[in-house]
Amino acid sequence: MFTAILNAIHSERLNAEFEFVFVNRERGQTAPTDSFLDLTAANNVETVTLSSQRFRHNNDDAPWSKLRESYDKAALSALERFSPDVSVMAGYMLFAPEISRRMLILNQHPALPGGAIGKWQDAVWDVIENNEDQHGAMMHIATPELDRGPVATYCSFSIRGPEFDPYWEEAKASDIDQMRRASDESLPLFAAIREAGLKRERPLVVETLKAVANGEIDLSEIAAGMQSHPIDMTEAVEAAVALDQS
Repeated sequence: MFTAILNAIHSERLNAEFEFVFVNRERGQTAPTDSFLDLTAANNVETVTLSSQRFRHNNDDAPWSKLRESYDKAALSALERFSPDVSVMAGYMLFAPEISRRMLILNQHPALPGGAIGKWQDAVWDVIENNEDQHGAMMHIATPELDRGPVATYCSFSIRGPEFDPYWEEAKASDIDQMRRASDESLPLFAAIREAGLKRERPLVVETLKAVANGEIDLSEIAAGMQSHPIDMTEAVEAAVALDQS
């Protein structure tokens, strides 16, 4: 998502700039994190790191529920010199109620409005268990209520038709409930739905930020509950997906 936004900025499709990137890991914790930190450094984007793992260890490995507020306050202290118009949570797996009270943040969540909250895996399993025809993703205002802030934009896509029907038929022979409880993601239908969702999550973030930058979306009004109907970005997102595949 960082690269997608960066490319949109460099191609002048998005009138924006990165003020900072915040990561709740530090260099040396994981190879993907190190690669990401290399990427932000190579693009001269100031990056602030505060290891949540180290933070917990330094606090006697207390339950995260007891540390969440103090960690958020430490993060806010590290970011107080910045003043972004809007921030984006992308792949940030920590519930951050205190941060969301203090900053205007868009959170990308891989479900349609009113759908599953929490992990992306739950969103995929839910549409399979409920035998849904549609799946999607949304951008909502981050609030102290997990994944339930006011929705700004969303996109949807069909999970039926020639691309998916054989997988649905094959899934009939599987014990979906058991696979879900075992975190077994080997089901081809699960993989197909997730892959289709990933193709659309990045363009949804970019198209939403474009709408904000162009004045088409007022996030302050959405956060205040003054706009109750989220904007359907499906057409723009599908056009971006088609362009990526061409």
